[in-house]
Amino acid sequence: MILPVVKLGTLALKILCKPIAGRLKKEAGIHPKFRQFIISFAQANHRITTNIQRCIYGHSTNVEIQPLNEEKAVQAVADLIGEICLFGSQQIGCSFEC
Repeated sequence: MILPVVKLGTLALKILCKPIAGRLKKEAGIHPKFRQFIISFAQANHRITTNIQRCIYGHSTNVEIQPLNEEKAVQAVADLIGEICLFGSQQIGCSFEC
């Protein structure tokens, strides 16, 4: 009896998280302090991943890495926030179903 209720609850959680993730993505680029934080986070992530890729492919890592422009940085982190929200809700749902 409890299993169908839990499954319906997790489905409702997934359905509710999609608009919340969309709203977070939209608001992420508007708020000035949060926008500056996510830009710096995206730039750091870009530098780290570029250095890792350069090491993997055997290229020099002591070259200057061009920073992302602000819009690409905001979009990258906003997408990450949305994905984390959706993935987190699915993990919560799976933990309750097991």
